[in-house]
Amino acid sequence: MSEDKSAPEKPEAGDEVNDGAAAHAKPSMPPMMVLAFVIIALLGVLIVMGLRGGFGSGAAGSPDVTQLQAEANAIRSQLNRERMSMGLRPLESGSESAEDIATRLKKDADTMAALATSLESMLGEKDAAITAKNSELLRSEQLRQSLAAESSRLQAELQRALVASSEVDRLRREFDALKSQRDALSAELAAKGGSVSADEFDEFQRRLDEALRAKDFFENRVKELEAELAKARLFASSESELMPAAVELFRNLRELENRPDSDLTSAYSSLGVKLGANVLHTLTFATGSSGLTPADEEIIARLGEEIPDGDLMLVIGYASETGNVDSNRTLSSDRATAVAQKFSSIKRSGQLVQAVYLGQTDRFSSRIPERNQLCEIWRIRKK
Repeated sequence: MSEDKSAPEKPEAGDEVNDGAAAHAKPSMPPMMVLAFVIIALLGVLIVMGLRGGFGSGAAGSPDVTQLQAEANAIRSQLNRERMSMGLRPLESGSESAEDIATRLKKDADTMAALATSLESMLGEKDAAITAKNSELLRSEQLRQSLAAESSRLQAELQRALVASSEVDRLRREFDALKSQRDALSAELAAKGGSVSADEFDEFQRRLDEALRAKDFFENRVKELEAELAKARLFASSESELMPAAVELFRNLRELENRPDSDLTSAYSSLGVKLGANVLHTLTFATGSSGLTPADEEIIARLGEEIPDGDLMLVIGYASETGNVDSNRTLSSDRATAVAQKFSSIKRSGQLVQAVYLGQTDRFSSRIPERNQLCEIWRIRKK
């Protein structure tokens, strides 16, 4: 037993002498670096021993561990003195055990992992939001281009309607001239009476037939042009073409897209109070159609009897979101115009009517597209 105790003491003394000799042999190495290396080495030994179970209840008080801890504390104190002399902050006391250090490091690692996961989730949400915004911007640009194309088309139609209006006046003048010519021929034929030869009578008859055919042609053409002109006056292609009483209602309805049903109900109620406007009836249409059924025409006639003079009936056309955007915009305008034309043909002189469209929508049903194929007939009371 005495040999076992004396054997380790000699190597320890030898280790101390060798450390001193090494220090004198390399005076050029900075003392702080030496101390740092030693501290790192001692902490590494402590951590390894702790992870291997070397800091259990039986090994905590062993002479080797106690000596190593004492040496580590002494080296740390010396290093702190040198750091303080250099104006640096001293190192904290290493009172934590290896198990505590490992636990703290694991906890920090878990925290960092959770934070990384949270940041990754936030980045994913941000990417999704950016993607949605880009899609919305793309849809807005497509809508802007579609509206620009529709505006150009409607401007061309308006120009044609204006040209047709001037053509109506010209055709009326020609019609009056032909009528005068027919009357003159009839008078001439009557004046000659029985003295007219067969050839002269045939010539007069031929000229009369030509005049009658021209009269029928011009009358039909005048009716067509008047119908086109009336349609152009009935339909408002934009807010600027609406009657003043309908502008604010149109703006409010245009802002109700993509709103929940509860908001729509309250918004429609507030429009009645604020603008004196309410929906008289809603007419539905078959897919791709703008034609009125006999039942629709009866409803329009009944509404025409109920609306007082001075009130405005504003017909707003819609289409479902299935199909082409431009085609749906045209279809919604055709539906509104068909209803307004029917009302215009039977209305009293004091009643007002105008048609406008809001294009495709899912406002009335997001699950059943056919429920969005309709026209709203609004009544705006005279103020």
